[in-house]
Amino acid sequence: MRRKKSGAAAAVILTAVLTACGTGKGEVREPEPVILSVLAGQSTSDAGIEDMINEWMAQEYPEVILEWECVDWGDSFSSKIQGRFAAGDIPDIIIGKAQDVQTYARTGNLGEIPEQCSGKIESWALDTVASGGKVYGIPYNAWYQGVIYNKGIFEELNLEPPETEEEMDQVIKRLKEAGIVPFAAHFQESWKAANMTMQYMTNELFRDIPDWGDQFREGKQDFSGNEVIRRCFENNRKILQNSWEDALQIDQFESDSRFTQGEAAMYLTGSWSMQFASQYGEDQEFGIFPYPSQNGDAYLIRETNMTFMKSADSEYGDLIDDIFFSLLTEKDLAQEILAFTQSSSVIKGITPGYDNKLQNDIDWYIENDRVTDVSVGNSQLMWEFQDKVAVQQLLWLKNELPLESVLRYADENRKYSSYGSW
Repeated sequence: MRRKKSGAAAAVILTAVLTACGTGKGEVREPEPVILSVLAGQSTSDAGIEDMINEWMAQEYPEVILEWECVDWGDSFSSKIQGRFAAGDIPDIIIGKAQDVQTYARTGNLGEIPEQCSGKIESWALDTVASGGKVYGIPYNAWYQGVIYNKGIFEELNLEPPETEEEMDQVIKRLKEAGIVPFAAHFQESWKAANMTMQYMTNELFRDIPDWGDQFREGKQDFSGNEVIRRCFENNRKILQNSWEDALQIDQFESDSRFTQGEAAMYLTGSWSMQFASQYGEDQEFGIFPYPSQNGDAYLIRETNMTFMKSADSEYGDLIDDIFFSLLTEKDLAQEILAFTQSSSVIKGITPGYDNKLQNDIDWYIENDRVTDVSVGNSQLMWEFQDKVAVQQLLWLKNELPLESVLRYADENRKYSSYGSW
């Protein structure tokens, strides 16, 4: 059923029609389509969402064409968007992550989101896209990060999800005694080491010191000599030592495949890896728990993923608002995207319509107030900085650098941990 367009959006379309009609005697030409440029920074499980949205747009907004530029969020999005900002070539619509709103709203290039749209979003998700009391992004879905584990293996060995570091060590020992690889891991890509490290730092550091990144840039905090950060890095070494022998050489696809086939018991990752498991691991049962912190009080980590933003200067601002509002009220499309990405909804009144094998565990952590948002750390330490430190960290994991050199590299490049510095 077609929705009634807002007055402003209808005016844009009517103008296009009037401009194209009646230029000659009895001549009526088809209106020129409205073309909206879209820059989408996609994570590994997002590729293909643009086709779903295009199909929906063809039905709801046939007079509008979305001109997509899809780039890898981890590798290219930040440099691409910064380049576009510098050139004054701002996309009409930007799709990134919630943490990007915190980064780019301060540039003045993002348009404010109207209350009719922001009012559709769960309040906890709005906190991640607000700046100066205004909302500049629309969160759409969320992932959960932690240790995904094979429930069948744990039940067979009478294991329980560990809460402390000591309990984790005992789980690892018991799995190895049973001839089972404790961790699925892949370190071919630097983003993986960066993601894992931020998971630890979220629980060990940013929950207690949410402005740690600002203090780091001011020289009040350091990586070197910080035992908490050293322990976070050492966690990656522990996982590597308790994974496959070729964990440094394989990529996410291979790691996901092996884990889905039951070749390891645990996997420090995010629910994006369930996209593969839902297709090829239907006979496996999985759960999720946070990687244990030193104090044994780790929270499950939530990451607001696909987030819609708009240019502050787009001539089609009202039309974009109308499209955003329609997206937020389109239940069938939302459930299709949620099922495809294996993610959770942040839109009020919309719940996933697929069988999420992690949902019972996720609900438990939510009900017990044990969920924290990774955007706190990600907005403090820009992704480019995290990734470049992870490149150095991989050299350490390959025994090509001492850990002290990695920590010193981070300190020496602290000025690059904020927006626009690389």
